[in-house]
Amino acid sequence: MPMETIKKIAFEIAMIGQQGIDVTIDNYIVGSIPNKRFSGYQLLSFYYVSWALAVPEHVGELGLDYEEEFEMAVKMGKLNN
Repeated sequence: MPMETIKKIAFEIAMIGQQGIDVTIDNYIVGSIPNKRFSGYQLLSFYYVSWALAVPEHVGELGLDYEEEFEMAVKMGKLNN
């Protein structure tokens, strides 16, 4: 996926996050990712990963403690960072 697309997704999820992301909801829609609905947990994961890839200098500001899981995924080859 091109970095500009990832950045667009990152900022779109950030806009959704301004209203709060409820982990008990499983019907979030991100316009940049067609034909996909996200649970709250999935959306938080996409939020973290998109920022870690596209805007890594600000990922710490998200307040999500997913660094260890992200690094593990990178090492396993699931993500190309």
